Amino acid sequence: MHLYATQDQLAKALTSVSRMIMPQNNMPILSGIQLDAQGQSLTLTATDLFTTLKSTIQVEVKNPGHIVLPASLLTELVQRIPTATLELETDEASGKAVIKYGKNRATLHGFGAERLPEIQPLEGGRDTITIGAGVVGRLARELLFACAKDETRPILKGVSVRLAVGRLVLASTDGSRLSHTWIAVPEYRGEGRDCVVPAKILAEAARLNAADVAEMTIASNNVEIHTPSSVIVSRLLDGQYPDYERVIPQDYVVQGRIRVTDFRGALERANLIASRDRTSSVRVRHQAGLLEISASASEFGQTLETVEFDSHGQDLDLLFNPNYLLDALKSLEGEEAVLEFSGVQSPLRLRDTENAQYSHIVLPLRQLV
Repeated sequence: MHLYATQDQLAKALTSVSRMIMPQNNMPILSGIQLDAQGQSLTLTATDLFTTLKSTIQVEVKNPGHIVLPASLLTELVQRIPTATLELETDEASGKAVIKYGKNRATLHGFGAERLPEIQPLEGGRDTITIGAGVVGRLARELLFACAKDETRPILKGVSVRLAVGRLVLASTDGSRLSHTWIAVPEYRGEGRDCVVPAKILAEAARLNAADVAEMTIASNNVEIHTPSSVIVSRLLDGQYPDYERVIPQDYVVQGRIRVTDFRGALERANLIASRDRTSSVRVRHQAGLLEISASASEFGQTLETVEFDSHGQDLDLLFNPNYLLDALKSLEGEEAVLEFSGVQSPLRLRDTENAQYSHIVLPLRQLV
């Protein structure tokens, strides 16, 4: 393989695909990035055997070919090359690559003639939808923080995806909170599909979709997201996602609008005290027209704040994990949020005044009587 590439394009592509590399793995070749030169393009590939990411850039190819090089070393070297262009030539039999830049050169030792393992191709029927530029980034912001972080229930580390006529519905939960959102897909008129995609693919797709329209294809075993220059493919998670719709309240005893910055600031200050107590909780009291946010820690002190709340409904006294409320507030776009309390020991729903499709459900903490 012999090619000429621009430094900034190659560095950007290497940085993107290298996020697929796991810090530790049982197969040394999985720590590498595969370079495939063909025509006048270079495709870079990385995989963790569950998810594969490919990025293609335009280069000047003198001789086509392929090689797998160590991801960390290759990425850091190219990022530090001071010239605008570079030359890369490989000896595929020995697995060595020579990178020339200006009067300088570096030789990297790769993985011989080995290639990265291929992920299983899409199987069965396929459903494809188009997603506008930047949309996946919003979905990631609204959903990923609510995914489970531990291995207790692996299915909750993913995002529920439900494709229906004209609509793509997504949800995430860790058992204590639930994010729920949807986007319109007017072109879809299929029979529908339910699956669970890994949180990782949504996070990576958000970067790829930031400025480019994406196509999402769901098959029986995999999900694939295409942009003009990249493609990410991942296996779907196995298992039954919880029936989250049954925990979404239908009736509310308190409803109102609150300024996000005021509510968030009060919670952040209360959390300074709450985080020092073993319960790590804040008390939220509702009276008509206001919320009282308080916290205490026996060895450190107490805090009490009042926030204006344009509300109606009964008085309430609830305990919440402040980090759950803060995470939800950070996911909103508008200056105001709608808060809907469904009762004592019942879920609170937060809705975005700027995005009617999105809502977040938080369970209160149990209070000792």
